[in-house]
Amino acid sequence: MPDIWRLLQEAIDYGIDYGADFIEARAENMRRLYIHMERDKVRDIESGELIGLGVTAVVKNARGYAFTTNLTSESIKKAVKDAVESAKASTKIAELPATPAEYKPRNYEGYMPQVNKHPKDSEISDKIELALQGIKEVLSSEIVSLRTVYGEIWGDKYFLNSEGLKRFWNPIMVGLYYFVVVRRNGVIGNGREDMSASTGLELFDKHPPEGIAKTALRGAREVTEAKTLQSGKYGFIADPSFAGVLAHESFGHLTEGDYVATGASILAGRLNEKLGSDYANIIESGDPVNYGFWLPYDDEGVDAKKVTLLKNGVLVGYLHARSTAKIMNMEPTGNARAINYRFPPIVRMRNTYFGAGDMTKEEIFELVGKGVYAEGGGGGQTEDTGNFTFAANRAYWVENGEIKYPLKSVVVRGHILDFLKNVEGASRNVIVETSILGGCGKGGQSPLPVGLGGPYLAVKEAIISFGR
Repeated sequence: MPDIWRLLQEAIDYGIDYGADFIEARAENMRRLYIHMERDKVRDIESGELIGLGVTAVVKNARGYAFTTNLTSESIKKAVKDAVESAKASTKIAELPATPAEYKPRNYEGYMPQVNKHPKDSEISDKIELALQGIKEVLSSEIVSLRTVYGEIWGDKYFLNSEGLKRFWNPIMVGLYYFVVVRRNGVIGNGREDMSASTGLELFDKHPPEGIAKTALRGAREVTEAKTLQSGKYGFIADPSFAGVLAHESFGHLTEGDYVATGASILAGRLNEKLGSDYANIIESGDPVNYGFWLPYDDEGVDAKKVTLLKNGVLVGYLHARSTAKIMNMEPTGNARAINYRFPPIVRMRNTYFGAGDMTKEEIFELVGKGVYAEGGGGGQTEDTGNFTFAANRAYWVENGEIKYPLKSVVVRGHILDFLKNVEGASRNVIVETSILGGCGKGGQSPLPVGLGGPYLAVKEAIISFGR
């Protein structure tokens, strides 16, 4: 690798000389590995290295962006020139002003991953064997299909801007995913389970592949015997994963500063308004909490501090890049992110989750008494209006505070503000998760690694439909 800091400084100096009012440059050296398996055989292995440098230039309130994969002084100067020229050409058509808000640098003060078994120190054969531990545990005659993915992302990120702000950090994530299809008594069922985190391979000492695979198998078996109910309104319990899907997809996006500043969000102009119950708290942070995605700094070098969006049902914050913070006269929150150096940073989430309550999991189930319990998200959609439709990965009928039997194809529908008003309890324990397989999509940038989660939530009623 060349001297990255020297090249970044060259980019900054050349950009200012060429006419930029403000300029920032970031470089990445990231490695990715994905091992795809069918049953107990390796189907394919994706391995690659992503190295490059991106430049953001601001000229008269407009922004331009360019990147290069060729880390030479000549190529970087060309990228800088392209970024500055793009900004100059956009001065009359920019949708939002790009001038950054003032930022007084702070160091990240959240959780720092302690990586004891870095994936770079293990052979691919060791990772295949790791995946096989779970495969061997569940592979049997009832299995119609068994797909497994092992994944890892790690590397170095560098940042420098014309204010002298300098950042360096080492993103990391490993994960293991099992998708199982079974046939039992002529009925087909499928189940999935993913365990990922911003840590090393020691993750699988605490969460062995055998347990991950068996959870996927249990879900598949339950589908073959699952019951269905009449669609309607039911008492509802969301596990941390399902709660996180709602926090991210149905609420978090509505708090992103670019949507708010343009008036596209239904939350625009509603700061300090009571939107949910006293038990509804939503937090956004670069701190992974436990199994989320670790992000100490965003792609503008801003520390990814903890931001409370909803406190006891009251909207108290939005998510910002430096430019949207400037527009709205607020502080940057560390939410300017890009999937890699090929894209400009835009306002994106990090780890979004419901905040803790004061109950135990058992008390949450007792509070709801009778209704539907959902585990994990199985896909869905949300609208700018706040309406959402999300399927559960697994779901169960609860009676007298106890799980009675699995339910088939549970889908929860509604409006996020109605949902928040109906939250009547939250557990003390909060779990935040990420995924090696995907992430968030916005502005043509996907998938961006994020974390989501929360406590166990008790909801007075939710609109639920069931498959047949």
